[in-house]
Amino acid sequence: MKKNNLKLAVFTIVIVAATLACSTLTGGGDNTPNNQLPLPLPSNTPVPPPTDAAPTLAPEATENTAPQPTEAQQTGSMDVLFFDDFSDPNSGWDRFSNDEGLTDYDNGVYLIGIYQESWFYWANPYQFFGDVVVEVEAQKVTGEDDMSYGIVCRHQDVDNWYLLNVSADGFAAIRKRYQGSELTELTDWVAVPSLNMGNGVNLLRGECVGDRISLYVNGELAIETFDSDIVSGDVGLMGGTFNQSLSEVIFDNFTVYNPN
Repeated sequence: MKKNNLKLAVFTIVIVAATLACSTLTGGGDNTPNNQLPLPLPSNTPVPPPTDAAPTLAPEATENTAPQPTEAQQTGSMDVLFFDDFSDPNSGWDRFSNDEGLTDYDNGVYLIGIYQESWFYWANPYQFFGDVVVEVEAQKVTGEDDMSYGIVCRHQDVDNWYLLNVSADGFAAIRKRYQGSELTELTDWVAVPSLNMGNGVNLLRGECVGDRISLYVNGELAIETFDSDIVSGDVGLMGGTFNQSLSEVIFDNFTVYNPN
């Protein structure tokens, strides 16, 4: 069973390294600023990315002409604020790669790859919302199950955001970075019976509404907490490693709803 102290240690930020990384990263495909931030432990050793082509699965969108979700993708009567099926590689998400990882479009899905132990990357579409419900289909496609992926909400900048994530071996947790602090735990890691472990596809649903921060996995509430430090911001996606140096996760049908 997964130990909380190990998970917390892996997600501890080295602030100096993070600041230096943030000041040098730039967008991969279009030279736009990229706020993807590898967050290493002191013992990290870079591992070159694999030479094989990354696995692919589904479709993408554009900032002003995003495709509309189907009726099956609607959640009750909530209005859709933003939708991207990643069929358009110019829809506004981060496009970045180096030896440690990448965040980019990949044949109709969005791919986050991590090629270094105890790192993670996140990506944003550069939107701004208050209260939101965020849904996305996610699948780990490469690497062992001791890794994590999830949803970012209320991302104001690299120093202020919430992370709602699962691990491919069946756990979930909620984290927060606030005013440049370390990425701290708002909850312990808890087992999630509804999670399709390994390379299974999961529908993740993050709700950041008022002071309630909650994560649903395949329609079942996995974990929730209450915090009011950050009230608005961008949304995003995340993928990371623990004690392995190769992990890739793909995302599709990213939808942001107005919960009100």
